[in-house]
Amino acid sequence: MSFFNFDSIKNMERLLLKKQMMLKNCQETKTVIFGGSSVLHGFNTEFLTEAFRQPTYNLGVNVGLGFRYAMDYFEPHLNPGDHVILPLEFNQYTNPPYYVFGFAIDTFLRQRIWMTRKNYHQKGKLLLISLKHAKTSATAEKMKRRQAAELAESGCYLGLSGQIRNPEALKQIPFPREFQETLTAVEIKNFRQRLMFQGIKTTLLPPVFFANQTNEVYLDRLYHALNMPYDTNLFRLKKEEVYDSVYHANALGQDRVTNALLEILEIRRGR
Repeated sequence: MSFFNFDSIKNMERLLLKKQMMLKNCQETKTVIFGGSSVLHGFNTEFLTEAFRQPTYNLGVNVGLGFRYAMDYFEPHLNPGDHVILPLEFNQYTNPPYYVFGFAIDTFLRQRIWMTRKNYHQKGKLLLISLKHAKTSATAEKMKRRQAAELAESGCYLGLSGQIRNPEALKQIPFPREFQETLTAVEIKNFRQRLMFQGIKTTLLPPVFFANQTNEVYLDRLYHALNMPYDTNLFRLKKEEVYDSVYHANALGQDRVTNALLEILEIRRGR
């Protein structure tokens, strides 16, 4: 396996464990923001902690883990009175609950795939995708970029100024032609209902993203099925706010997006 480099997979595992420990060690009522890397880049939880005067944690890692895989780490550490904010990427709803990067962590880092294989479908396909990622993510540029990112105590990336890639050259977000309720969408609804019975609030929001085009019919049906009242474009990034991916805001975008979230939550709290 020396031909492959699992640095990015190891980084995802480190992020998961660090963020799991943040929740485990917090004895206070807290706000957490969960999603993939759009959350990691998009929401300044250091700023929000000060604004709310309450611990606020950024649980963003990568949408490719799958919703259920990440929540296996985080859900046991949520307590009554907590508030879970879910600005989930569009891909989160269409990806399986246990997906490719969770598969890669279990297979290549923990060697426990035979214990968890029942969670994964199309394991041969996931293996090939994982190996391809391990090869293509090992470029000097990508590794330098990961090492340069400053991870704040509350779990967000800070200081990613400027633009690494031209937004117009980025691969656009794929949308299904027609709406179909997926296993993950059902899992998300069940998760929210489960937390409600435990006295834990949830707020479902659209993601931080950049796209030239979206499938508005699909998104209308998706958010209607999830009873999500917010505008799809609430956190849509401007060209100058994109860092290196359609889901990654730079510092300029992060500031605007974080303030937009603060305004929404202050209205909900009656401030």
